[in-house]
Amino acid sequence: MNMSGEMLLSMFIYIGGIIILLFQWKHILNMMLSFEIMMLGIIFLFLLSWGMFSNDYSLMMVIVVFGVCEASLGLSLLVSMVRAHGNDYVKSLNLYKL
Repeated sequence: MNMSGEMLLSMFIYIGGIIILLFQWKHILNMMLSFEIMMLGIIFLFLLSWGMFSNDYSLMMVIVVFGVCEASLGLSLLVSMVRAHGNDYVKSLNLYKL
């Protein structure tokens, strides 16, 4: 299967999100933004590949709704963490303490 320019663009968006996640892991907001960039790349790739075989985009709408739901859930968790801890640093989570 030949990869078109749009599919290469979506893969570039996804890999760009991974690179941002690797280098900007200090703040949770930056991590969430990189996850959203990766989700955008996946949605774009799925839209292009699904559009080649079918004209029914109802499954695509379900995937977009799940993406929006996870973004709103992450933002609400971020707001509650900032209210509890005062910042959004990954170091302030203390997940490894028993």
